[in-house]
Amino acid sequence: MHSLPVGLEFKGDAIVLSGETGTKLKSEIIGDYYQLWWEITSGGPHSEYRNQTTIVEMNSGSGEDYISDTGETILGSSGHALDLKGTNSNTVHLAILLVEEDPQCYDHLKKVIERRWNHLQYATKIEEETRDSIYILKDKSNAFDIVHNYRLGNSLFFFDPLLFTQWMEIEDVAQRRIKKYYQTGTEFIIFLFTSDWFLGRGDLTSLPTTNDPTNWNKNEKAAVSKADMLFGSNYWRSSILNSKSNVERMRSMVTLYRDRLHKWFRYVLPLPFEPKTGQTYHLFICSNYEAGVEITKRFYTKYTDNPKYAPSNRDAYTKFLGLHMEKKMKGAARSDEWKILWAIIKEHDEGLCDKECKDLTKIQPDPELLENSLKWLVLKGYLKKIDHMTNAWDDIPNLYRLDWNFVREKLEVQPPSELKPMASRSQHKTT
Repeated sequence: MHSLPVGLEFKGDAIVLSGETGTKLKSEIIGDYYQLWWEITSGGPHSEYRNQTTIVEMNSGSGEDYISDTGETILGSSGHALDLKGTNSNTVHLAILLVEEDPQCYDHLKKVIERRWNHLQYATKIEEETRDSIYILKDKSNAFDIVHNYRLGNSLFFFDPLLFTQWMEIEDVAQRRIKKYYQTGTEFIIFLFTSDWFLGRGDLTSLPTTNDPTNWNKNEKAAVSKADMLFGSNYWRSSILNSKSNVERMRSMVTLYRDRLHKWFRYVLPLPFEPKTGQTYHLFICSNYEAGVEITKRFYTKYTDNPKYAPSNRDAYTKFLGLHMEKKMKGAARSDEWKILWAIIKEHDEGLCDKECKDLTKIQPDPELLENSLKWLVLKGYLKKIDHMTNAWDDIPNLYRLDWNFVREKLEVQPPSELKPMASRSQHKTT
């Protein structure tokens, strides 16, 4: 939830919010995404949805939002998670963990569950048994414990704070879940109030336009301190505390936060939207599974009328063979190098890749042969070896990034268009 007034206000059990194109649109997208994510990670109908899956909301609210602009009560994101659990008989192996530290929201959340899904059984302590694997927790430390001890399976964590999520919380969950280099099975969605850091909102004063602390007033010092907690450090200051335009500084914040999240995730996709003119927020989709990020991106573009990315494989392959006839195979067969290159072009956010990418190991299971193919792509100019984006683990493999300039020149393949934000209800395309 977001854009809350200083004092919480409720309509029934729903938190009173404004913004049909802000809260409402985001809640709808998250709700539909929960359904899509669960259908995929559970194994789907072919596996009878047997894979253990868990949705964890670290800031769950009351489960309902009241949109004052339209006078309607809708499900919040946690409400959508509960609705998925409560209305789909195939969700036996789906667990729901909802954390809400505000006592009013917590009490209203329980009332919403009892009113809407009174057949669901939930526990309020991690020691308790719950038939439906639903936990409603007040204390984040308990949530961290359950993350550590509970068998969550494929897990999706949603951080949707009233103001911002401290980096130490991101780090705490990530290091408990992601034990080895870009391990799959854990995804984060993190909500960032991007423009609020530069325009101010409620108790948050806009960040100063100078990096000289002697020129900050009391409220600006508090804002800088909060941003330090957001990033977990003060390294960001010189890139953001300057006299550049707010648009440029917001772009820098998104880039820096994305880079920060790369410590735990190979792929970090910022999805922008504009609840109202001049206001920009982002959902950061964090994953170590290529197909997961690509599915999320396709889902977002469909919702927001962004163009689908559909470069011509046939045209690009013809040009590839014109440059590398030694890679021509018999009949319809394709070389590993081509299949790897096309997978990176189509499905790898930022063109990032290494020999441990799940989709690439399906093309070539042998790590040595896969690394040789990646090195061939480096030698021919398609990839560049880059510095590692993380120091969270030892024994990190070589990391590569697609050279889009080279790909554009040699294969005449254009990179995906920059995502346009979700802006207005008229642009909202339902699925």
